[in-house]
Amino acid sequence: MDAPRWSEVESLLVRREVKPIVAVVPANADPGLVRGPSSGRFWEQALGWAAAGWMIAMHGYSHALRRSEPGIIPVNRRSEFVGLPLEEQKSRIREGMRILQGRKITPVAWVAPAHGMDKNTLEALRAESSIRLISDSLARRPVQRWGFTWIPQQLWRPRRMPRGLWTICFHPNEMTQSDIAQLSAFVDSHKDSFPDPEEVAARAVPRGLSDMMFECAFTFGIRIRRISASRKKDG
Repeated sequence: MDAPRWSEVESLLVRREVKPIVAVVPANADPGLVRGPSSGRFWEQALGWAAAGWMIAMHGYSHALRRSEPGIIPVNRRSEFVGLPLEEQKSRIREGMRILQGRKITPVAWVAPAHGMDKNTLEALRAESSIRLISDSLARRPVQRWGFTWIPQQLWRPRRMPRGLWTICFHPNEMTQSDIAQLSAFVDSHKDSFPDPEEVAARAVPRGLSDMMFECAFTFGIRIRRISASRKKDG
């Protein structure tokens, strides 16, 4: 990863006492994530995050993405898991858990690369891991569905939103200095708006009609924005 860039983001979170969900790839095979030589300290750092109370999530197995149909979260047509046979998904989850636990890290949550997962992914998680918490879903509150607790993930940049629970996904490798400054200013101006993910998960309720309606509306909005952006690019 881009170690200097990550160090800036990590220091910001520590100073502001924000406990994030950190997505860890057990066996990276995505060249796009490689931004420099390994420092040799990654797993030591990950243990430090867990000790500080940060929530560690397993971020797929290899992060090697391919074209696929949309999964449970229908926002992308690429994934590592969607469409794979159950036994293949079980194998990847099992091996990912083996690698992380071999480093004395037990992931609490699951973050699917590119939001790509299907019902087989959930079955594989149940069979091959202790993970029952997923950081994903287009909702305004934590919900329980299919035997898992879901912490919603709807945003990709800091912005003021209406009432509800909103999670922002950051890829530090891609963040500019301006992005980091924007995040720092946002955290400073919303100091009491960053709860511990563990406490958030404890407030989950069964998914209801209002959650389904919100998901449909939010998904529609994403598609409209993407169509509009594509037309502007082509035009």
